[in-house]
Amino acid sequence: MKKRLTSLLSLLLVLVLLAGCGGITTGGDAAPSGTGTPGGTADPADPSGSGTPTAAEQTFRFAVLDDPDSFDPGYTLNTFAAPVFFNCFVGLVRYNLDNELVPGAAESWDISEDGRTWTFHLVDGAKWSNGSPVTAEDFAFAWQRVLTPEFGSAAANTLYQYILNAESFYKGECAWEDVGVKAVDETTLEVTLKDPCGYFPALLATWTYMPVCKEVVEANPDWATDYDNYVSNGPFKLDSYRMGEGIYLVKNENYWLADQVKLEKLDLMIFQDLSTALNAYEAGQLDGLTSVPSTSVPSLKGRDDFYSVPQFSNTYWMFNTKDEALSDVRVRKALALAIDRTSLIEDVLQSDAQPATGHVPTGYVQSDGQDFRAAGGDYDIGATAKVDEAKALLAEAGYDDPSQLTVRLNYYTSDTVKKVTEALADMWQTNLGINCVIESAEWAVFYDQILALDYGVAAMGDQATYLHPMAFLQTYQGDAPPLETGWRSQDYENYIAQAMSTTDSAEADRFLHAAEDLFMNDYVLLPLYYGSMRMMMKDYVSNWSMPATGQYVFDQIEILPH
Repeated sequence: MKKRLTSLLSLLLVLVLLAGCGGITTGGDAAPSGTGTPGGTADPADPSGSGTPTAAEQTFRFAVLDDPDSFDPGYTLNTFAAPVFFNCFVGLVRYNLDNELVPGAAESWDISEDGRTWTFHLVDGAKWSNGSPVTAEDFAFAWQRVLTPEFGSAAANTLYQYILNAESFYKGECAWEDVGVKAVDETTLEVTLKDPCGYFPALLATWTYMPVCKEVVEANPDWATDYDNYVSNGPFKLDSYRMGEGIYLVKNENYWLADQVKLEKLDLMIFQDLSTALNAYEAGQLDGLTSVPSTSVPSLKGRDDFYSVPQFSNTYWMFNTKDEALSDVRVRKALALAIDRTSLIEDVLQSDAQPATGHVPTGYVQSDGQDFRAAGGDYDIGATAKVDEAKALLAEAGYDDPSQLTVRLNYYTSDTVKKVTEALADMWQTNLGINCVIESAEWAVFYDQILALDYGVAAMGDQATYLHPMAFLQTYQGDAPPLETGWRSQDYENYIAQAMSTTDSAEADRFLHAAEDLFMNDYVLLPLYYGSMRMMMKDYVSNWSMPATGQYVFDQIEILPH
């Protein structure tokens, strides 16, 4: 017997993304959704006062922070590409305005009794922006590209960790026909997993699992840089791109729900400087922006168009557990306890972030209705420094004279990260009397140092791409994790594997807590704060939302008369 799921998934609503690494984020309190209160009288283009904006008025101008490194959803994990992917493509499932997982390109699906085989039934009549039909083979082809090493995808592991024989194919040990991905017919896609996975729909909502048009990509492998021939299956299509200036999208008339899309144009304007973006917004050149300078938050907080949006994110520092000075867990714990996180947030960052007490941030509601973080431990980590406890731990570790201990702090070049680094060093020197050496490098060099274990304590941050604790905990699992701490635990591996394979959500929660407890009680990471995105949105923008994963989807937006 099989279970048919159509409108999706109250049981899987709050599932989350493989972490995007390297960012420092800052914090907040309430998720927004916009209803768009009109801000004026009759529209000059609508003298009747009927309140119906013309098509020409349906342009939404939104500030983004940088150019994407690729316009190919299978290739990159760079979050600057997210606004393009989530507005130009639709995967098998997607998030709606209420941050719920709902059907996307798949209108329904079946799950085998053992929970391993998922059969997806695609929307009948769905088309690419060039008019070609969206087929099951387009999905299979897209995933095959990701799993082909020569393609160079940054996200291959997000497929081969779950799909049957996908890792063997990636390693060249089997043919594609042996992989658990089959286009049964034009509108039926069958996916067989290694093990049952209760949060698989959340993974499917990430851009790595989005389709590409097989006939276009095979004919033109450089399609993602040939902007005149860029093909998408979502509510918008790429019209033009000017590096450093903007990404200009227009309504995709071939989208199967095109009649529900009010916007005619979506202008993603690129601003690398937050102050410049805010000035453009205040001058009426933008309708919304994704972030504001920390120094502007106090003056913006009381405004109706300012929103602090919780993100499923964690800013932390990684310990090199192979470093001589940091190999003792008592030293690592002492450093974790000696941080005044409240001071760091309020005085250094001037933000509304939340002090972090574990690796998995607040925001994930587990099966019993509790927030995962609230149900977990705090590992003796508090909002303020526990100096006496920290000093006692150093003494236990043999540092009766803390000045004998020198800690190396490594960070990637960034003004914000520099401030955090200097604040940490000052706290450790003042509270503990240890010596600190600060080193910085550009991201590429810094990341190579991480992989080579050539660091002491290193700045890092995770922004989840799907709503689930695994987005954070799996990052440090496996023989070749994307972030290297030198720490390994077979028990940790087992807990993660058990959490991945069980279909009992309560049991999965227990395994996930056990994994985090093991990880955090060894103080592999130094959690600092859980962040949020601070947004500005004009009151005439209606029907918008921002999920915790930062999936910018604007297909429901309408510009009201103003």
